[in-house]
Amino acid sequence: MGFENFRLNVVARIFILSAILLALIYCLYESLYLRSVYVGIALIISIIEFIRYVDKTNRDLTNFFLAISQKDFTTTYSEQGKGKSFSRLYASLNHITNQFRSISEEKEAQYIFLSLLVEQIRVGILSIDQHGKVHLINQTMKGFLTNPNIKSLDELEISDKELAMAFRDAQAGDSQVIRKAIDGKITPLTILASEISIRDNRFKLISAQDIRNELEANELEAWQRLIRVLTHEIMNSVSPIISLTATLSKVVAARNEANETFSESDRETLQKGMEAILSRSKGLHHFADAYRSLTRLPQPQFQKVSVSDFIEKLLLLFDEEIKQKRISVSRSADPRLKMTADPELLEQVFINILKNAIEAIEGQPNPTITIDASLTRDNRVIMIVTDNGGGIEKDVLDKIFIPFFTTKKSGTGIGLPLSKQIVQIHRGSIVAISNPGNGAVFEVTI
Repeated sequence: MGFENFRLNVVARIFILSAILLALIYCLYESLYLRSVYVGIALIISIIEFIRYVDKTNRDLTNFFLAISQKDFTTTYSEQGKGKSFSRLYASLNHITNQFRSISEEKEAQYIFLSLLVEQIRVGILSIDQHGKVHLINQTMKGFLTNPNIKSLDELEISDKELAMAFRDAQAGDSQVIRKAIDGKITPLTILASEISIRDNRFKLISAQDIRNELEANELEAWQRLIRVLTHEIMNSVSPIISLTATLSKVVAARNEANETFSESDRETLQKGMEAILSRSKGLHHFADAYRSLTRLPQPQFQKVSVSDFIEKLLLLFDEEIKQKRISVSRSADPRLKMTADPELLEQVFINILKNAIEAIEGQPNPTITIDASLTRDNRVIMIVTDNGGGIEKDVLDKIFIPFFTTKKSGTGIGLPLSKQIVQIHRGSIVAISNPGNGAVFEVTI
């Protein structure tokens, strides 16, 4: 290992120190005190310079680690003039500095890219820590706020109390829709939340999206579907009434023109026609009454409900029918499992589902219905009703929740749409899954 340059410099300094020391001894011996002072000073300076030279490597290493700890990657060291080992040492230090600089520049570029990406998306993004302090907020989110310069949820609560409460209460994996006045317009915002942990610090990432256009499109589609159903049902009732009324009117007009009295046959025709008109009018009235029931749901009275008790009470309502039709029913629910719901409204949902299931399995060799209840990953209760009936056709499956749509001759088509409304006011979801010939599955999440 070569220390030639370093050793040469050390030897040269030792030689100089020795010469100065000998000169000092000579001056003291000859009683040249003033010169001794000058030589002594020179000796002290040489000793200090010698120590500094020998200690320079330690100082360089200290400065290097201090610069790294402070994320300063601009310091470089000369690799020449100190021998091979020292050249390798300083080359290694420079290499490490360059590597850290490269990593820092790459991270900075990624940060700038992600910052630009967050700013460009049309979804509001907000990041807060466990104390409610804001760490990240993009321009879209600022556009939703009355005060775009907030630093914490406490500041947000002053100007947007409802929004602050929604952000504070938002749970990971949960979603909610709130309505907020923005630029004088009521805007629906869907709020989603997720949580991450970084170095023992928990952060909540909240997104807010304006779904007005989507809601309007869905609302328009829903209205179009409803209008088609209403038109179909009303025309089915009104057309025969118009036709029959026209026929009866002709019979009456013909007899009046001939100044003839009504025969027994005429009276019978008129009687049957009036009965048909009455029957169709009652049907139309029943249809309108069913429609009204869809728009007049009572406010739910939420309470803690035991899921297993709820299922047992529900099956008790069908106990006689289940025994008569020899239906095999199995249920699975943890006795400790509870949900927050209006039991009377929710009972109506499962009455509709079970009625459909019982009708679907009629004629099956081994009619079976299963009811399973459990918790989802986001701690919500999910109840699954499965039957082994003939299933639901694919072209029917996406229409079963449309008001008044039915495949039954005596059905009103309001059972499942009503059930969906009840589940929605519980902030839950209802999903139907089926393959023709393999039965049907209804999943209700509360």
